[in-house]
Amino acid sequence: MSTPNTKARITEITLMLFNHQGVASISTNHIALELDISPGNLYYHFKSKEALIGVLFTAYESELRSLFNHQFESTTIEDAWFFLHLGFEIAARYRFVHQDTEHLLQKCPSLIPRFKRILRSYFDSLLSLLNALSSQNILHRDAESSLEELATNMLLVCTQWISFKQHFSDFPAQAPAGTDLSQGVAQALSMVLPYLNAENQAHLRALQKAYS
Repeated sequence: MSTPNTKARITEITLMLFNHQGVASISTNHIALELDISPGNLYYHFKSKEALIGVLFTAYESELRSLFNHQFESTTIEDAWFFLHLGFEIAARYRFVHQDTEHLLQKCPSLIPRFKRILRSYFDSLLSLLNALSSQNILHRDAESSLEELATNMLLVCTQWISFKQHFSDFPAQAPAGTDLSQGVAQALSMVLPYLNAENQAHLRALQKAYS
């Protein structure tokens, strides 16, 4: 018998299974079994696996949209660290998007334009962050011609870090959210390190050490 919380429980368990075992490995029968409900009960709430993917992707999209609404004004290196860390926390909560991007977009092609918009918005936010640092002379002037390249490289780290850690290191794929986040933030910010003045270079290195 369905309860008011069944739909929320289905999405919660589906997210957990997708994150830990991958989208391709999980069927609606696996989800029903994990929840100890009948497949019919699951289908009452979600007509297909694609419907579940859509709901979770919308939640992921919504959290990122809130992050991208941040306005950069009197931005410091600590503010940059905090912004990137929030982005990595969202990526960790919806790890399956970054682990299984290609499979996800093949299975649900309607997500392709939405995913492209996410990448564009992420790039714009990173570029805005870099421009704010530059306008306050935290970044050297010789970095100005490279801001778009820096934003692109930072975007690659922000969106590919989880997949990289899963496939090309000894870091466990099912590590607790947050365990590897600071490493990713440090890697993204390491790209701006050569463009910082001595004071801010020392500040960034201190942050990297504190959170490593």
